[in-house]
Amino acid sequence: MKSKMSQSYKHILVFCLRKIGDAIIATSVPYLLKQAYPDAKITMMVKPLTKEIVTNHPMIDEVMLYNYSHKASLREIRQIATEIKQRDFDLCIVADNKPRSAMLAWLAGVPKRIGFEKIEFRNMYLKLFYTDIIKIDYDAQQTLQAKNHEIFINRFTGKYDVAKMMLPASTEENNAKADMLLAQAVKEQGKEHQKHLNIALCIQSGAATKDWPIERFAATIKRIAAKYNAVFYVIGSPADIAAAERLKTMLSFPLSILCGKTNLVELSCVLRKTDFFLTIDTGSTHMAAAIGIPMVAIYGGTSPQKWGPYCEDAITLAPDYPCHPCDGTKIKCSSPKCLLTISVDEAVAACEKVLKITETPTFELNHKKRTMTKHPHS
Repeated sequence: MKSKMSQSYKHILVFCLRKIGDAIIATSVPYLLKQAYPDAKITMMVKPLTKEIVTNHPMIDEVMLYNYSHKASLREIRQIATEIKQRDFDLCIVADNKPRSAMLAWLAGVPKRIGFEKIEFRNMYLKLFYTDIIKIDYDAQQTLQAKNHEIFINRFTGKYDVAKMMLPASTEENNAKADMLLAQAVKEQGKEHQKHLNIALCIQSGAATKDWPIERFAATIKRIAAKYNAVFYVIGSPADIAAAERLKTMLSFPLSILCGKTNLVELSCVLRKTDFFLTIDTGSTHMAAAIGIPMVAIYGGTSPQKWGPYCEDAITLAPDYPCHPCDGTKIKCSSPKCLLTISVDEAVAACEKVLKITETPTFELNHKKRTMTKHPHS
């Protein structure tokens, strides 16, 4: 397909009707589009769940919300298409690979509708919705999703820019909230006057195919605490509080629970002040990757080759199991055995390897480093 660089676009719509982690990765799309079309207005359509990720974003000029549901009525679909049509978009990028998004762009009559697809018999109908399809002619399942976005947009624009995930701007209030929560954690754990590392933990995703046993988290954290002077805190949503409380009972040292105490922007501020992150596959993993935090990420059913953190100084651990990766639907696992192939010894070794990068900084020095350092893929 010929490059569209010779054509000027004034108002671009980007679809990402997916979850938090996907939305964070997809912020690389408006970034790449702004490199090619710096004067264009970019609007991103997202689910209400991810609104905070794209609001007050340096690369996104407008946000449209669509509470996507598989059971949406035809009337609802037509209403959303009408709202899109009223904004006079001249280019639409379907970054979420959802047929619904492609159909909405078609119904709205956007002149250029671009998709990134591998067209087969089962999805041949997509040719109706798109004006141009960038073909997936490589193994996208073995390629990090941010790089997939990079290939997609660069093939369309004819440029060779590198994908960069970006988070929304934070306010003084957001940063003050993060400072307050971390100061409380330091005080709770008696580390006010000590050099220490700030270590964040994310221990639950809500999906059985992703959640490493809490007992193994506890054993891993105990061994890290025996070697490093650190303040440990669990991040997550209110739904994660019970798991965090359970983890706390397994430890002989203090653990602070920040679950449910931040919105997404405040959470990004907490992570910017974090030295090391031990996590499973969640949206916060990709938030930390966008910041560039050294981490170890433990993956269950999903593939780290595609959905791993897009950053340097990250190690992913994944099951060595015949049916891995899976999406948790084709094979029903009430207690996924694959996760048990990831041992505590393996997790500790990975943590110690990454922790060598951040073993010495004080809280203050590392906070300055984190806010001044550019993303490694910039």
